[in-house]
Amino acid sequence: MHDTTLPRDLEGIHNFRPVGPYRVAGGRVLQPGKVFRSGALEPMTPADREVLERGIGLRTILDLRHPDELAQGPHPLSDRVIRLSIFREEWRQEDLIAELNGLYGPGPSPRRYLHYLEIGGDRLARAFELFAEEERYPFLVHCTAGKDRTGVLIGMIMDVLGADPADIAHEYGLSDASIDRLLAYLRASGRQLEGTEEEIRARLATPPERMAGFIELLHEHHGGAEAFFRKQGVSAATIDRVRELLTA
Repeated sequence: MHDTTLPRDLEGIHNFRPVGPYRVAGGRVLQPGKVFRSGALEPMTPADREVLERGIGLRTILDLRHPDELAQGPHPLSDRVIRLSIFREEWRQEDLIAELNGLYGPGPSPRRYLHYLEIGGDRLARAFELFAEEERYPFLVHCTAGKDRTGVLIGMIMDVLGADPADIAHEYGLSDASIDRLLAYLRASGRQLEGTEEEIRARLATPPERMAGFIELLHEHHGGAEAFFRKQGVSAATIDRVRELLTA
């Protein structure tokens, strides 16, 4: 169930796409055109800006990146950006990655994603609360690749809405189509990528079973995304409002 009328694959921005439509709880549908996702926005072209600003009418850009990733400077839509790193600003990103690699091995994994909730759960909750504000839509969520931090937040929102875990996993897996463009972006921005080409691509891949594993762990350890957000202080009214605004 996918809407092909909404824009995808912008010229300069990798891993851009709308989220939805997907069937969710109560026979409702996650409405297309409300939430979009992508990788870094700094490489946007004038044509990309036209799509985002006039074609979509984008009002809010939620940037989940750590300050250490922001060396490339602003982009033309910076006036719409809310910066909300899910990892604390006082931590060096290099140290954080080394710690995560020590705990879970290099590259993403379901348990690594679950650890995001331990070290950045309050940040994820604050990000979720923004989706209860009607004036912020249409809404774009992004990080550097648009697949890990963005994928965890989008997956948790879909879980709150009651999406089928298979659809949450499918949505995550769509980022695989952008690996070549992500690699080009990382190299152009001076990122040093360790390992062989095969190892690098494996780290950048988004197999659906990885997100499925995270959603399973989310329910096993926290009772699901709604229960997790409630423990972080998100009100029942806010959760209901997000459901109301995102589904029809």
